[in-house]
Amino acid sequence: MNAEQLRTYVSLEQQRLDLEAQIDAIKRETAELEAALLPQFEQDAIDRISIDGRTVYVERKLWAKAKDGDKPAVCKALKRCRLGDYVEETFNTNSLSAYVRELDREGRALPPSLAVVLDVSEVFKLRTRRS
Repeated sequence: MNAEQLRTYVSLEQQRLDLEAQIDAIKRETAELEAALLPQFEQDAIDRISIDGRTVYVERKLWAKAKDGDKPAVCKALKRCRLGDYVEETFNTNSLSAYVRELDREGRALPPSLAVVLDVSEVFKLRTRRS
């Protein structure tokens, strides 16, 4: 084992964790400031302003989601409106992988009908934790 490489890895991992913590703190602080500043932009009828070499502007974006979480109703309505291209049948890879890991922990095999359509791979990565 190359101890110097291992020390470098641990050092870089700690730096990454520290930076992620800083980023999380910055995201929280900017979200609080955004909540305070948006009403000021609206009150002063400003859509953009330049300060310290950056332009700060208000972006308007519309998002659509299912009323009361009823996705099947939206899928039906989209198909009735000839917008079926927006509808697709899919599965959640993270949830499915968690199911496969659970089967593995329990020593159970995939159901045969899934085994023929899934590729299951093992991935090994180094991780660190505080000792």
